Amino acid sequence: MWLAGMIFGYGLGFVIIMVGTTIGMVLPYLIGLLLRDRIHQWLKRWPQKAAMLRLAGEGSWWHQFRVVAIFRVSPFPYTIFNYAIVVTSMRFWPYLWGSIAGMVPEAFIYIYSGRLIRTLADAQYGNLHLTTVEIVYNVISFIIAIITTIAFTVYAKRALDELKMAEANGELAHASGLGGSEMEMLPVERPKQLGFSSKVSS
Repeated sequence: MWLAGMIFGYGLGFVIIMVGTTIGMVLPYLIGLLLRDRIHQWLKRWPQKAAMLRLAGEGSWWHQFRVVAIFRVSPFPYTIFNYAIVVTSMRFWPYLWGSIAGMVPEAFIYIYSGRLIRTLADAQYGNLHLTTVEIVYNVISFIIAIITTIAFTVYAKRALDELKMAEANGELAHASGLGGSEMEMLPVERPKQLGFSSKVSS
């Protein structure tokens, strides 16, 4: 992402980053479908992460889209999410569009930081002379980028905490009737069509 920002800037660089990240999100999803049962068994070792994944697969198209976007902004590990989301009722399209929406802020921050690194490198080696105004502008822009990154992270963390509380309340309400581990509530059936439907075969 930094290299794309350095070399191609905000236009073509953004397109390259989004195409690359989209491929990087779709391929693990498809691979996860092939290893769905094995991933389900593997996730039993991490019931807390499994409970969060289950939240992403619940509810309407908009709910799934929103939760996926929050996951992308939050520190939740991408690798686990990309492969393991297939064990939930997550549909493909909210997964795809939510992932893209969640990656947009990060893409712009990487492009900006890449351009800034290139500007500083050019100034260091004499290829570019920065005026006082340009230096002040770059410093202010860098501070704004840091604040924006922190703001997105804080928002995502709070949103995830709210989802965790909602999940905890739901668990308490059903504990007496269901029992068992959180992972046991995850659907284990394979979707009829590559995640394009919210229903699973029984």
